[in-house]
Amino acid sequence: MEKLSLKDFDEAYQLFEKAFDPAELRPYEKMKILYLEEEFVIYGIRQDERIIGALIVWEFEDFVYLENFAVDETLRGHGIGQKFLTEIKTMYPHQLIVLEVEEPVDDITNRRIHFYERNQFVLNPYHFIQPALRTNANRVELMLMSYPETVSVYTFDRLKKQLFRVVYQQGI
Repeated sequence: MEKLSLKDFDEAYQLFEKAFDPAELRPYEKMKILYLEEEFVIYGIRQDERIIGALIVWEFEDFVYLENFAVDETLRGHGIGQKFLTEIKTMYPHQLIVLEVEEPVDDITNRRIHFYERNQFVLNPYHFIQPALRTNANRVELMLMSYPETVSVYTFDRLKKQLFRVVYQQGI
């Protein structure tokens, strides 16, 4: 896993576009501005000079937030995602690590949650609506997963406020 540079941004974004519904992905221009302002870092894994996995990481004072996480669809199930999460946990050994998932309502969302659970993340019982990332986007109901443990409702509320203010750039 390596920290990706500006010249890798477009390739990483294309990977995110293939993996996420538009409502769940920040528009290219907005994401690139945040990247150039060093609001987050993008880590990637390459195979034969091609980016096969990418992960956006926002570093906060007391937690780390994993935003978009994508692995080339032809290589899923080969341990790449697990490698990412193992390395992230090693990079931030004493930090709370959080990510958002859709409610487990179908096979895909259940498989996604089970993947994170196999990697020691815990599904918290708190629901929230993701602020719109683009105009006319569908509302996305999300839940928070955390590592290494469940978070209290107080901690969830604090994390949500920080994510809404910094990541989504909205007050709540």
